[in-house]
Amino acid sequence: MKTRVDTKVYWWLGHVIDLVHMPFVIALVLWGAARFSGELYVSIVVVAVVLQIGLMGCPFMALTGQLKRLHDPSYVNHWSFTVWLYRKHGPLAGIAVFIFFVGIGLVLSSFFFS
Repeated sequence: MKTRVDTKVYWWLGHVIDLVHMPFVIALVLWGAARFSGELYVSIVVVAVVLQIGLMGCPFMALTGQLKRLHDPSYVNHWSFTVWLYRKHGPLAGIAVFIFFVGIGLVLSSFFFS
């Protein structure tokens, strides 16, 4: 007789990661602002944001979606606005969003540190 594996732990783990993720990110941003100098800090934040845009979402969203899907295979992971744009309008929308955020990063960097 085969026993069913309880997969609720995956569902709960996905929710816990969702809840802990944003306060952790906010704490890292505050710690980075206190620890690093202006241009280095802005560069680190811009690179992190550009990578997330390039990946079209936070890696934690993919992880929590996968964990929740292990519990419920019919679970649909709702990605970011960027992914929605990409799926609706194609690769040009993704490239435009990427260029937009890189431009904002460069403008902010030149405005605050020129």
